[in-house]
Amino acid sequence: MKTKHVSLREWLQHTASAGYVAKGIIYLTIGWLALLTTIGLGGSESGASDVIRKIALWPFGRVLLALMGVGLTAYVLWRLAQAVWDTERKGNDWKGWLQRLGFAISGSLYATLAWQCTTLIFQSLSQSQSGGSSQGTERLMGVPGGRWLVLVVGLIFIGVGIHQLIRAWKRSYRKNWHLQSRPNPPLPLLEGIARLGLAARGITFLLIGGLLSLAAWRLSPSDAQGLSAALNLLAHQPFGDWLLGAVAVGLIAYGGYCFINAGYRRVRNPKNGS
Repeated sequence: MKTKHVSLREWLQHTASAGYVAKGIIYLTIGWLALLTTIGLGGSESGASDVIRKIALWPFGRVLLALMGVGLTAYVLWRLAQAVWDTERKGNDWKGWLQRLGFAISGSLYATLAWQCTTLIFQSLSQSQSGGSSQGTERLMGVPGGRWLVLVVGLIFIGVGIHQLIRAWKRSYRKNWHLQSRPNPPLPLLEGIARLGLAARGITFLLIGGLLSLAAWRLSPSDAQGLSAALNLLAHQPFGDWLLGAVAVGLIAYGGYCFINAGYRRVRNPKNGS
């Protein structure tokens, strides 16, 4: 049984690492494009779906999309393992189940990005273009109680954003790193990247949640946008270039944080949690 646990843990370690690499590439690209916008070099504020479409246009872009699709699929499987097997030892009380539900929701969100990578490989970009998050919100608002569902999703984003800021402040991410197996890790650098990245992601999630909640309040699906709209909102504030630049650097740092997790993230045995 111990051998089975070890092999399963190794499999989960590989899926987590591959997923974090793919996720890191997305956030690095989002941050870089936002930074180009700030300094006026022709970039644009883009969300994850936009970035995946841009990557398809790069030299060897479809090869990279295939690798990212595999990595994101691995990340989804790892998130589902966290939800089903409780590898993070969240427990079976209401709070534990709520956190495990969050893992499942996170997995489903990245499953859509993995699917988009797949469709872009086999279809033309024009066929893969979607109407954006506002059309999805419009459809959701069209179902009975849809307005409240959008509001709940917005509040979830706000809650996740606050949680990310708390993690950055309390440095709670460190409990998930197995630093003892790495000789002389550059801990101050790793922590600086992690805290900056988590804080930037928290701010963007707060903005996305606010936009979704505003859409539900006004019954206006056009207000419900994702990360690209949140960055655009920052850019149009007083000192917007500075704000967008700071968040762009933070999102690049979050991409770095994902790469750190690819190498340092602790994966526990599914049953005994060790």
